[in-house]
Formats: sequence, C-alpha cells, structure tokens
Amino acid sequence: MLVKLKAFLKLIRWFHELLAILPFLSLYFVINYFVNKSGVECELSAFNFVLTCICVQLLIAAGCVLNDIKDRHIDKINKPNTHIIGNTISLKEARIIFFVLTLLIVLLSIYISINMFKEWAIISASVYISALLYDYYLKRSPLFGNVLMAILTAFIPLILFFFAEDCINALNNEKVNVLIYLYAALPFLIIIPRELSLDISDMEGDKADGCKTLPILIGEKKSKQVVVFLLLLLITLSIPLVFTFQYLALSLIVVDLLILVYIYKLRIVKTRLEYIRIGRFLWFIMIIGLIGFTVSTII
Repeated sequence: MLVKLKAFLKLIRWFHELLAILPFLSLYFVINYFVNKSGVECELSAFNFVLTCICVQLLIAAGCVLNDIKDRHIDKINKPNTHIIGNTISLKEARIIFFVLTLLIVLLSIYISINMFKEWAIISASVYISALLYDYYLKRSPLFGNVLMAILTAFIPLILFFFAEDCINALNNEKVNVLIYLYAALPFLIIIPRELSLDISDMEGDKADGCKTLPILIGEKKSKQVVVFLLLLLITLSIPLVFTFQYLALSLIVVDLLILVYIYKLRIVKTRLEYIRIGRFLWFIMIIGLIGFTVSTII
C-alpha cells in the first residue's frame, strides 16, 4: 500500500504541485497582509481560497497523469528503472485515476463558477483542454509544448486577479500588482529553458517515439545555445526593473547572478541525470527569486 501511495505521489508530481501552488498561497497572504495593514474592507474567504487551490492542484495532477499515460513507452527508454505506469501502477489504474481527477475537477469547477467567480468556468476548461493539446500534440513539437507549459504555470498567480478582484481594486497598491506579475513572469521565463534542457536529456526516448522536439531537430549543442539565449533574455529584461523598482534590485541581481552560474554549469552537462540535477538548480533560482520579491514587497 505504501509503495502504491509513493508511486501515486510521484505520478502526480507532488513536488511540481508544491512549486505551482506555493506562489498562489504566498500571494493570498500578501494581499491579506496589505488588506489588514491598510484597513480596506473586502472579503478574502479562506474556505473559497482552499477550494480554488484544490481545483488548481487537481488540474495539475490530471495533466501529469495523462502525460505519463501518453509517455509510458518513452519513459521505458528514458527512465527504465523509475517509470511508473506499467511498473508500480498499471495502465488501467492510471486511467481510473485520470477519470476520478477529471470528475472532481468538473464538480469543483461548477461550484466555483456558480458561487465564487464565473470566470473560473472558462479558465478551468481552457487549462484542461490545453493540457490535452500538450500531451497529445504539442509536447512532441519543437518548443510549442514548452511555451504552453510555461503559460499554464505562469497563469496560476494571475487567477488572484479574478479571485481577489475586489480587494486588489480596493487596495490599488502598485507593489501588490507588480508582485503578482512577477510571480507569473519569472516562472514563465524559467520554465521554457528548463523544459528545453530536459528535452535534450530525453532525446533518445523522444526520437524512438517519433517526436520532433527542438533538440531532435537541431541537436544538443544548438539546443544548449537556445537555452542560454533564453536565460540571457531573462537577465536583459530584468535590467530595466532594477532601476524602475529599486526595492526589488537586490532580489533581481541575485537571480541574475544565479542564472549566470547555471549557464556556466550547463556547458559541461552531458548525461540525463546531470540535466535533471541542473534543472533543479533552475527551480532553486525561481524559488529564491519569488521569496526575495515577496520580502522586498512587504518590508
């Protein structure tokens, strides 16, 4: 039973779930902090927020399960000892899990759309359909799947503009609005190069399955150059922010320096395990950046 539970948590990418929801949670508490500090009268229901968080998590989990169902043959090549479907969890069990998650998403989405904010009906349907497009088509194409994954992740913090619309409008606080956009922008700009670097590590299995990812089309060396270009673009975009929002300067500079360290390390990476480890370093950079932005905003 414990083995099945561990496999299930791995199947739904519990760590990715955590990374995706932590910014959402942080922004909720930041908005609450400024609401209490300013004395603005508006309601931020903790119960409704928890339901929204759960639905977001279910959407992510369903996408992860479907991804492993579609990639079960690729994973046998890329991850011969650690693949889940067909090993710890059967294909039938995975499909049942996906169906249950989908049912829960539909039920919760109906409640949220009727009782909280009607925009959720469009948001949840769009995210679910996008996940299907990603797993069935875009993941196997050059870069489009990476961009879509980044867009979906970046959109999570922006949900606060719908959920907490009254409070955000009442606060009319530039720092809060900037923080929300940064919570969307940094993951977006980090995830594209990270996913591309993982595509490089997965070339063998992807090629066997007929995928046309960018590394397969242009090779490992040029793909690394694209990753470096995207990260240098991130640094370039951060420079005007250092001068425009000086209270964020230290956090932005730390993120830029860590990205330069990643670029240096990327030159010598060769094996799949090394790509996975260096990909975790990008997650670390993102977390450090978001923490820094949050602290700089509230002090």
